[in-house]
Amino acid sequence: MTAGLYAPTGMNRQPWHITVIKSKQMLDRFGAARRSLPLPPGIPQHVAAAMGDPMRNAPVMILVSAKEGGTSFEDSCLAMENMFIAAASLGIMSGWDHATVKNLFQHDPALGAELIPEGYILYAAAFFGYPGPNVKDRGERKGTVEYL
Repeated sequence: MTAGLYAPTGMNRQPWHITVIKSKQMLDRFGAARRSLPLPPGIPQHVAAAMGDPMRNAPVMILVSAKEGGTSFEDSCLAMENMFIAAASLGIMSGWDHATVKNLFQHDPALGAELIPEGYILYAAAFFGYPGPNVKDRGERKGTVEYL
């Protein structure tokens, strides 16, 4: 989480509010609320069941919110990116989960109000945890880098 506080930020505004969810009770409540969400259009129940738990039983969920305006969206995403990079350097796996959490808060506004300060907007959400025994190494990172 500390890595997020050192993210680049427009005009050093540091608009973010970082919510770290670690309590088993809150994670269980969060998971139950997620499982109660209606399936997105076009996804059959058997496909959703095969995907399993989208949080993969992660022990930590982190939410980044900020007041709307300025560079709040970009700053919040950069804060989460810093946390992803720091986690990877420690062998901790992570997963971006913003769309699902945003949808969850629309279906359960009370949970959103409990986790996000009043007047703030959720801009980033992710789960973090150590890989299980069946997790495959994703291998070398590939892409195009051009030096001129």
